[in-house]
Amino acid sequence: MKKILNKFQVIVGIAVMISFVSCDDFLTINPDDQFTKDNYWQSEANVQLYSWKFYDMFLGYGNGSGTSSEFYFQFSPSSGCINISDDLANGSFLKYNSNSVTTNSQWNDAYEDIRSINVMLEELPGISMPDKNAKHWEGVGRFFRGMSYFYLVQRFGDVPYYDRPAKTNETSYIYSPRMPRAQVMAKVFEDLNYAVENLRENDGAYAINKYSALALLSRAALFEGTFMKYHGLSGDANALLTVAKNASDAIMTSGKYSIESNFKSIYNSIDLSGNKEIILFKKYMPAVLTHSIQAYTNSSSVINGITKFAVESYNCTDGLPIAQSPLYKGDNSLSDVLTRRDARLLAVVDSREYGYADKPVQGLTSSTGYIFNLYNNWVPPTLPGSDVTTIAQNHIDAPVFTYAEVLLNYAEACAELGSCTQADLDKSINVLRTKHAGLPNLTLSGNDVAVNGTVINDPKRTSTLESSNGSSPVSSLIWEIRRDRRAELMSWTFIRYYDLMRWHRGQYLDSSLNPDVALGAKLVGVTLSNTNVNADGFIKPYTLQRAFEAPKNYLNSIPLNEITLYKSEGVDLTQNPGWNQ
Repeated sequence: MKKILNKFQVIVGIAVMISFVSCDDFLTINPDDQFTKDNYWQSEANVQLYSWKFYDMFLGYGNGSGTSSEFYFQFSPSSGCINISDDLANGSFLKYNSNSVTTNSQWNDAYEDIRSINVMLEELPGISMPDKNAKHWEGVGRFFRGMSYFYLVQRFGDVPYYDRPAKTNETSYIYSPRMPRAQVMAKVFEDLNYAVENLRENDGAYAINKYSALALLSRAALFEGTFMKYHGLSGDANALLTVAKNASDAIMTSGKYSIESNFKSIYNSIDLSGNKEIILFKKYMPAVLTHSIQAYTNSSSVINGITKFAVESYNCTDGLPIAQSPLYKGDNSLSDVLTRRDARLLAVVDSREYGYADKPVQGLTSSTGYIFNLYNNWVPPTLPGSDVTTIAQNHIDAPVFTYAEVLLNYAEACAELGSCTQADLDKSINVLRTKHAGLPNLTLSGNDVAVNGTVINDPKRTSTLESSNGSSPVSSLIWEIRRDRRAELMSWTFIRYYDLMRWHRGQYLDSSLNPDVALGAKLVGVTLSNTNVNADGFIKPYTLQRAFEAPKNYLNSIPLNEITLYKSEGVDLTQNPGWNQ
């Protein structure tokens, strides 16, 4: 494996060079001892090596000391990102930009990736290989192209679309205007459907395959179908929800994956290759590819703490929300908070004691008092993986697509379609509740949902917060599926953020409308000098307020440099609503 990953690092450099050398007239004479467009695209093996560079698009837990990750970390919008969490309170205050950013790395990186992918797809027909193999590699390219455009649409809405590399003199093609998101997503689904039909069922433990494509298709179709529904966009939302349901079901009926009992192992395992819940993961190894997520959660600096809003979303062991369950003991102590709660909460929060500015726990200080514990994997010092507190030395594997997400997608799609049956719940959400959460099954009760004969009636479902954007409450079935999704994917900040965006629930991130998003644990009977608390004793990580502006903050701003560049060519690259041009 080490040899494979070392080869990968070398090939990434080669692939980057080839993708840019492909421009016409870039070189007039090619050196004999270097790969060029003319001498590289000659074998299937070279195509495979070239394709490895695309796997870096899976951020996983980040690389080295970096914090570009799908998990835990949050980013300042000043860098062009929107990835603020209602589950975790960042160690430092984050708010949305008022003005458009000049440049955006997510925009730039995506289009660089797309160009490289299009280069490979353009060269494939000229390479001698069996037709089935050629279709597989086209499927690889189209998988990553579809994923790139899907992520662009999530962030920016309408975007310029390119399905081939531009020639240097194609000014009108290079400066293509923004294509409507519905058309871009139609092309995304074309690419992903092709990948589903043509990718191998197994191309190695670390490579994408047919089921990876189905998982991405499920994720993308659910996102766009619900975004369309809750944002009132034109189009057939139910058709996309059906695609999400069917893609999920294809994985479920394959029999290749199952839910295991150790929920935490998905997020803190040195090796995920034997985990039946994992459809695809990012492999890390000491001295080859490492990250820092464990070091950042075991640091003397203030770590991101789980919010009051998130902690209170977990049910009690009777399956009822804390406002309805007689089992809930209250929040006067950590022991009370964690008693008889969803087992996934116990995996996320350190059960020893609160850690805050006045009272660190073994050197750990959390922004909210709740010590985040999901990634910890304490092993004897003599075993690999023991050095979890050193930056750029962590190497637990990161999930990319999980069977749990597929089950959640299936349940939500069924509920959104209004066709959910008890059988649908039993083969999806109830599997997770039994195996991971230790909760009783959800049962349909007319238009509601119940546990052990008690209809669930969470007052938060019909609260002022829910209607603050003018929307109507969702059904109790959808509410509970969303609750389980949150608990199952806690700290997967990339997924959670875009769940809120597609559900039209940006108000959850607004600390004026939702004070609990900027609160932590309740401290009772303690003397404080360095920790801020509100009038009720709940830790306040920040003294500032964060506002969420709609519709502005549902999309990133289009980078101003791009608008200026287009304008210099006489083309209008439009800006997103609410952002300055």
